Amino acid sequence: MAALPMREQNARRFMAIAATLGVLGVAFNLNSEDATWPKVLACIGVATLVWSIHRFGRLGADETIVFDEPEDAPAPRKKKKKKKTPAADAPAATASSDDSSDAT
Repeated sequence: MAALPMREQNARRFMAIAATLGVLGVAFNLNSEDATWPKVLACIGVATLVWSIHRFGRLGADETIVFDEPEDAPAPRKKKKKKKTPAADAPAATASSDDSSDAT
């Protein structure tokens, strides 16, 4: 795996810290009835999360992915048409089948 540039590593780290601050602020706010510090911590966490997402997005697009050109697929083989039997053979075949049914 290729190493990430330092700017991207810093942006990802900042985003993780901001998300952790937001989660901790909400978690501490659930346990206390009317404390101010958990609310401030949650607000700071959410604000820094918004800022870190913006900063991460401003890094720019990833490098363009270049795919190899696809190989030419072999052309599908054409199906051969069945040869029709001559009309003279057809009555002879029905006659022989009729004879076998009469014998039984």
